Amino acid sequence: MLSKYNVITLFPNLFDEWIKTGIISNGLDKNILKFQTTNLRDFGIGNYKQTDDAPYGGGPGMVMMVEPLDNAILNNKADINVFLTPSGSKLDEKSIKDLLAYESINIICGRYEGFDQRIIDMHSDYEVSIGDAVVSGGEVPAMFLMEALMRRVPGVLGNSESLVNESFTDGTYDFPVYTRPETYKEMTVPEVLLSGNHKEIDNWKNNKLKDI
Repeated sequence: MLSKYNVITLFPNLFDEWIKTGIISNGLDKNILKFQTTNLRDFGIGNYKQTDDAPYGGGPGMVMMVEPLDNAILNNKADINVFLTPSGSKLDEKSIKDLLAYESINIICGRYEGFDQRIIDMHSDYEVSIGDAVVSGGEVPAMFLMEALMRRVPGVLGNSESLVNESFTDGTYDFPVYTRPETYKEMTVPEVLLSGNHKEIDNWKNNKLKDI
């Protein structure tokens, strides 16, 4: 089960608050999960610790250099290297299950116009995209990916039953949910949920599930 996470990034400080929140903090405090960041700048070239350069063949923007990334990955051996790229395979339940089969992971965050293709050819086990949208770097997608993975590790969630009824796990979206008050601005909670009849409630929930 995937319990050791390392993120290779130019902005390790972005993860400082994230690891203090919710289930992530819970998993780390229980020593179920291990998490660290690797500052790519530490492997930069020359006095200025350069990690990017202009693309061969011209074009806008800068490209992340192969050498700093290669050295950062070799210095942090893991069972699997995952690159976050717009052209990667879409993250879904199958890919999450595939990744969970490993014990340790390097998640490599891009910036600028992307990676020198040679680093992907050398080290990529998976390329993952979290959706058809462009963001400035891989750090937020990395958090998204890790939370999707970490919450599946036994003991991280306070209530393991939460996993059983989640959206996507059985090919459906979840049913609608309600809480107090029973009436708000003339909108009421469905009576069946107030009935105490668990069989009818289960039937209602099942009928409200939506296929993906």
